[in-house]
Amino acid sequence: MLMRELSFRVRSLGSTKPVVPAVEELGGWARRHVGTSADLITWEVEKTIRSQMSGIFFPATGGLWYCDRILAAFSNVFQKLISGEFDLQTTDISADCAIATEIQRGCWWAIPSPQALHLTDGYFGDEGVAFEAIADAMERVCRVMRDGGISGHVLLYDGTSPDTIDLEHFFGKRFLRYVPDTFLENVLEVQRDLILSADAVSRLADLVDCYVIRKVYVVEPTIKALTEACRLFDPDDVFCAGTAPREHQEIYWKNLSELRVPVMDI
Repeated sequence: MLMRELSFRVRSLGSTKPVVPAVEELGGWARRHVGTSADLITWEVEKTIRSQMSGIFFPATGGLWYCDRILAAFSNVFQKLISGEFDLQTTDISADCAIATEIQRGCWWAIPSPQALHLTDGYFGDEGVAFEAIADAMERVCRVMRDGGISGHVLLYDGTSPDTIDLEHFFGKRFLRYVPDTFLENVLEVQRDLILSADAVSRLADLVDCYVIRKVYVVEPTIKALTEACRLFDPDDVFCAGTAPREHQEIYWKNLSELRVPVMDI
């Protein structure tokens, strides 16, 4: 008799900056984009979303590397120093969204949080005012991207925690925060879906006593972590999640989507 197994839906949290291909491959890609503003970031967007064409329930392009495109849209920022009021130039971002949604309609986008941009104030003269301006600019970027067909954003914190200004600007079902496990409680103050590492699954029992948690996204899970999560939540609310590495991204997503847990273990 075959053993019944549970499969899990997969949520992409974006990708690591992919390896640049050989000149021949990149040249062929460039020729297909002649007459457009496509550049290496465009190729990275296209490469990372194409790797998720099969078996990914919530596909997402982007990652911390998309910081370069966002900073290029801020005409008042040079070498991460703020020198004036934020004036957004989002043409290239809108073009990226058009390409991504043509490949994978309704995809999400992983972007650096305002903190993860690591900007320095050289204009406002007040840390709180400066960060409010950064958060407002990032909120406007997100709105432009949603207008371009992006379903929502995964906010990446790069070792930092969301603060009060951040929590006020980015809320609702269109945003999902991915923070270090140290800051899980901070995130649960404003969102009901939780991203956590396989190691942190052991904390779930304590967290559900204090917070309402709707869905759980386990990053690069082990079978043991998925089993433990399914003992606390309906398996339909437990997802595999991950950030693809620089190389072999298609294989990474395929392996994640093929994880199974024996029903008898739950």
